[in-house]
This record gives sequence, structure tokens and C-alpha cells, in this order.
Amino acid sequence: MKYKHYTPNTKCLLVTAGTNQISKINDDLISKNNNCCVLGFIEDKDFINIPECRFISLGSRNNLKEVSSNIFSCLRKVDKLNCDYAIIEGLEEKNLGLSIMNRLVRACDNNVI
Repeated sequence: MKYKHYTPNTKCLLVTAGTNQISKINDDLISKNNNCCVLGFIEDKDFINIPECRFISLGSRNNLKEVSSNIFSCLRKVDKLNCDYAIIEGLEEKNLGLSIMNRLVRACDNNVI
């Protein structure tokens, strides 16, 4: 894969954008009940059932330039937390969101729900 430096060593799962995105994340957290973290958007932080120390903010979903500039550092933070796996919130695939999602899909090795 080109740009392997964007892929964390921790196994990642990307949850696509949609109406049930938060419930899918919470269901996955409950069902796996492992040592995991979530890369998500600041607007959803209070709705995701994970300790604050395991939530990594990508920024605001309303500011895609901020999100795109935070992706690399957030993926590096995943490995520093020594988690079993990471769940990543996805975006709508239009405009800059398309490029961001492309990078996130690659980082997750196409492990998408």
C-alpha cells in the first residue's frame, strides 16, 4: 500500500456515516468489551460510551480542513494508547470528506462497517 505511514499497528474498524453511526459504535464497544479507543468528532463525544481518556478527537465534522490536518497525529495516538483495536467515525463521502474517507479506509485495511 502506498503511504503505509498512515496505517497504525492497532487494528482499526471504520464505521461509515449514517443515521445509526453512534449506535453501531456503542454496540461494537459493548459487544467486544475489549481495550479499545474511538477516533471521533467532538460533537459526538458525549454520546459515545467510552472513557474520556480513550476518545481521540479528529476535530469538528463541520470543519473538514481541521479533520484532514489531524488524521495523521490521531492515528499515531492510537498506537500510543496500546489498545486492542480502534473504532473510527466516518464522514459523508463528498468534497474533502471523500479524500478523508479514502485515507481512513486505507488506515483500517478496508475493515469497514
